[in-house]
Amino acid sequence: MSFFKFTTIVILLLTQLSKAQNNYKISGSINDSSGKTIDGIILSLIKSSNSSLVKTAFTDEAGFFEFDNLKADSFKISITHPGYKSYLSSDIIITETEIDKKLQPIMLSKDNGVQLEEVAVVSKLPFVERKIDRTIINPDALIANAGSNALEVLAKSPGVMVTENGTIKLKGKSGVIVLIDDKPTYLSATDLESYLKSLPASQIKQIELMTNPPAQYDAAGNAGVINIKTKRTKLKGINGNVSLNYAQGRYARSNDNFSLNFTNKKISIFSNLSYGNNNSYHDLSIERTYKNDDLTTKSVFNQNTYIKPNDLSYSARLGLDYYVTKKTTLGIATKGLLNESKVSRYNLAQLLNADQSLSSTVIADNNENHTFKNGTINFNVRHEFDSIGKLLTLDLDYVNYQSNINQVYKNDVYLADKSNIYNDIQNGILPSQIKIYAFKTDYANPFKNDAKLDVGIKTSYTDTDNEAIYSITQNGVTENNYNLSNHFKYSEMINAAYVNFSKTYKRLSFQSGLRFESTTLNATQLGNPVKAGSSFSRNYNNLFPTLYFSYNLDSASNHNLNLSYGKRVSRPFYQDLNPFSSPLDKYTFYEGNPYLKPTFANNVSLAYGFKELFTTTLSYSNTKDQIQETIEINNGLYYSRPGNIGFSEVYSLSVQSSIPIAKWLTSNVYTEVTQSHYKSKLYTETLNSSGTYWYISCNNSIQLKKGWSAEINGEYISDFIDSQFSFGDFGHMSFGIQKKILKDKGSIKFNFNDVLHSDKIRGTINNLQLTDANWYGPRDTRVISLTFSYRFGKNINSKPKHNGSGSESEQNRVKG
Repeated sequence: MSFFKFTTIVILLLTQLSKAQNNYKISGSINDSSGKTIDGIILSLIKSSNSSLVKTAFTDEAGFFEFDNLKADSFKISITHPGYKSYLSSDIIITETEIDKKLQPIMLSKDNGVQLEEVAVVSKLPFVERKIDRTIINPDALIANAGSNALEVLAKSPGVMVTENGTIKLKGKSGVIVLIDDKPTYLSATDLESYLKSLPASQIKQIELMTNPPAQYDAAGNAGVINIKTKRTKLKGINGNVSLNYAQGRYARSNDNFSLNFTNKKISIFSNLSYGNNNSYHDLSIERTYKNDDLTTKSVFNQNTYIKPNDLSYSARLGLDYYVTKKTTLGIATKGLLNESKVSRYNLAQLLNADQSLSSTVIADNNENHTFKNGTINFNVRHEFDSIGKLLTLDLDYVNYQSNINQVYKNDVYLADKSNIYNDIQNGILPSQIKIYAFKTDYANPFKNDAKLDVGIKTSYTDTDNEAIYSITQNGVTENNYNLSNHFKYSEMINAAYVNFSKTYKRLSFQSGLRFESTTLNATQLGNPVKAGSSFSRNYNNLFPTLYFSYNLDSASNHNLNLSYGKRVSRPFYQDLNPFSSPLDKYTFYEGNPYLKPTFANNVSLAYGFKELFTTTLSYSNTKDQIQETIEINNGLYYSRPGNIGFSEVYSLSVQSSIPIAKWLTSNVYTEVTQSHYKSKLYTETLNSSGTYWYISCNNSIQLKKGWSAEINGEYISDFIDSQFSFGDFGHMSFGIQKKILKDKGSIKFNFNDVLHSDKIRGTINNLQLTDANWYGPRDTRVISLTFSYRFGKNINSKPKHNGSGSESEQNRVKG
């Protein structure tokens, strides 16, 4: 407690520092000649002295814009927007006595000049923006995202890859932490995949990609952090939007969303309802060749599993902000998720002799019902000590996850003459509950001369209770299966504190941070009549530094260099520590691993940017004990479990470019070449694998006349290595078209994804004891969709809202 008391005293003392901060603002609104507000206008703030670009901004739905974090100087606002005459303001002078410069509404006049016959040019939000410590993706910039879900949006983001099993990789590395509005999801890869599929793309405002997140963020995530920021209106009165979507692949699916908000001078109420019904398939074929000691073929195992999931998801969000004073806001936010999934797996496996003659056939008819519930409540306080950026926030979170899985696995074994020699029914009931409590406070203190100090503390406590109750029925007799049954309890406490300092001096921007985290965990595996109980405890303390430099090579800020370094950690998913063994069939099992160690990574990157046209980045990372899926063959049985890869390193060179090919055509291209190397002891084998892959994605945006626009998108990745796995190349192409309707408040979007049905995953599994294994698995990726969106409400700007949370990393580690 003395540590937290000391930190709190430091925070209070810092509130008295520096009366001469320079976090100045310029704000205003834009109207047309009729007085109607205009949204989507791009503004450039330039210095009066040399016309160098300071920053850009966009008007929101209320026509409101704001430039913040400025220093005292003389500026001008420049606007060049198709359909309107160019605008250049007179000098806007900010003095140290005028902190918040509020401008009179800017009126833009229609440009009645000659227009193109074929197309009408419309300015739009850029797909990619780059900051000193993150890359920002604007999903609304792509028609292809219409009617899709958050997972599909991530897969289209530059540098992000979503693997066949739902693992999200950033810059070629796994171990990414995904946040929603700076809040953790506390979900495993499997449940996170389901959750992101239930989040409509229409609710996503921005995606922040951070390979080296600043110290304010938890150190979790050795590959970095992806923060998905959802839309939240700033308009007064009653307003909202609705999005309806229908999609058809081999099976139908739908993602619908409705939001309603109310804001006045004292309160802001926001709500959201989402519904998803997703049907798909995965046609997975696996071949394993077992060998003798002399490497001749011993036997062959061929297996085909047709997986058909049906996911129904319902989510709701409700929140209230109460403006106690102009500087103090109290908030409460709650959200709930109910996901009901049914997965059928029809499994046909054949065991062949060395001469390819049939030895036996195994038929497994497996059905699984999974109910997943999540409830989260957040209390928050936001206090602005002044109008120039001195800010204190507090967050208190409670998160509850409940999961229940019911499994019915039927197995039949037939000889070559089709006689049945064995059958059983395996029943499994797997209840799970996870409770998380978290508190954090953050304090921001700007100083004069473009300097800023951030400090904060956080504590979180997690309690999990997982049980597996299995029974087996043979010859009409049902007995408890204690070999698979288990009961696992786990608790963890993490205490953390950080300090972050940033400073801008002329062309140089600098940011440095240090985060301390102390982790204490306790785990207990309860025994049963067959297995003895066990327990273990661990405690470790770590420091996580971050460092950023940004330098403008010229006074116009056309050429820019960025250098960053960060140390990260990835802790195991809570359930991955549980030594449960869950059968897929008689020859395939999935298990946890109580001996998993946390992963530590060092990440370095150097980037060069030219205007907004392109950015090229060279990055390197080395990782110790990376947590990956591993495969073991033991007496012919296939075990999949998480394991630690002793050492891995990744080199990557990437180029991100936005190319204005014509006034009506813009191409956003991202490409990278990545080389990875893995070394580890892996069961009976030694892993020493390496490989280089090439990835490219291209999004072409076409602006047509009368509210029409279109897109043609594609991506490709060559063969690549991921620790024990080798993946074959794959890619896809999609196109979409959009029409704005209802006075630009509505839109209809049509999209055709994976036109050639070429997004098919295949690969091999390496380093297996006397075994070769490969797989091939086409999925339901060729999909057409139709989406209708409509927004309604008044256009009056409101106050800023707090979107923080005290539980950013813990929610990412839940596995149901």
